[in-house]
Amino acid sequence: MILVLSLLLFLNATALAAGNTANAGNVVNGILAGQFKINENTPLADGLLFVYDKATGPSSADSLLRVPDLITRLDMEGRFHLEVPPGTYYLSASTLPDIASKGPPAEGKLIYFRTNQKGEEEAFIVSAGKTTDAGVISSSAPFKRNSGSHDKNLEKSFSIIEGIVTDAENKPVEGAVILAYVDPIEGKAFQVSERTAKDGKFSLHFPNGGTYFLRVRSEYAGGILKEGEIVNINDPKELVPVTLKNGEKLAGVTIRVKRFKKGPLGKDD
Repeated sequence: MILVLSLLLFLNATALAAGNTANAGNVVNGILAGQFKINENTPLADGLLFVYDKATGPSSADSLLRVPDLITRLDMEGRFHLEVPPGTYYLSASTLPDIASKGPPAEGKLIYFRTNQKGEEEAFIVSAGKTTDAGVISSSAPFKRNSGSHDKNLEKSFSIIEGIVTDAENKPVEGAVILAYVDPIEGKAFQVSERTAKDGKFSLHFPNGGTYFLRVRSEYAGGILKEGEIVNINDPKELVPVTLKNGEKLAGVTIRVKRFKKGPLGKDD
């Protein structure tokens, strides 16, 4: 069963734009609508909705922490009405996390989604100028760390980067998160790791091989850097390129970091 990542952290960094009528190349958008319910009588009021474009890859499972293409809020009836480009999309939702919570959901938190008769995550096709009604979605599963992808065939084909985050003295750094970008120019992360533990180790899972660009931070949300935050050692904006093949497990990647310190002009010292 699918266990979908809920990332409040990316609420202000999305690739799709709900209700955006300005389309590149005069592409006509479609509408994706529906409702999430906790049970037959209770809507998932004011919850978070996560939208994943299938063209970019599978949606997020706990071993494949993909950043949603769009995060928005459900209304007080648990309903959503989104204007999106034509395509195929996965949907999931959850209740709002605690204000202090950043990153993956807590163990056992319910994630709402829909599966087909085969137990596979259901995708919704949106056509130009038409409305796709997803209906009522009320099935759910508790989030469990390290339980693997809902698609075991996909899990076998994962491309994996494993490594360690260290400081200038080559000591492991705890509490860092690694953001992976497909396009170093676009500026939107595609995958994200869980926080490093005391051993500084991290793991990133990708649906395909390729070149990915890695950046280290203290917080998932990004934004303006604060004094003492963890950043890449040479430059806070530095992206470390890593290339791997389909199905390859690349271990031994080391990323060195430092604590951000503002100089006299407010820049990295």
